[in-house]
Amino acid sequence: MEKVLKSLIGKEVQIYPGDSDSKFGIVTSVGPEGVLFKITKSNCNNYVVGKQHFISYSSRLSFSEI
Repeated sequence: MEKVLKSLIGKEVQIYPGDSDSKFGIVTSVGPEGVLFKITKSNCNNYVVGKQHFISYSSRLSFSEI
């Protein structure tokens, strides 16, 4: 799975699509523990535009390429 996710590095995705708070970011790194995003758009206080945000796979990470 990690190999497939690495093909998304540099691409913009919607993080947790379908969530009430929309969050978008560019995949900057993929590792064995999770994915690092640079947030590009957000209406959620925990996801700050321009900042890096790590989400572990154990957090039931889901996202879709836009």
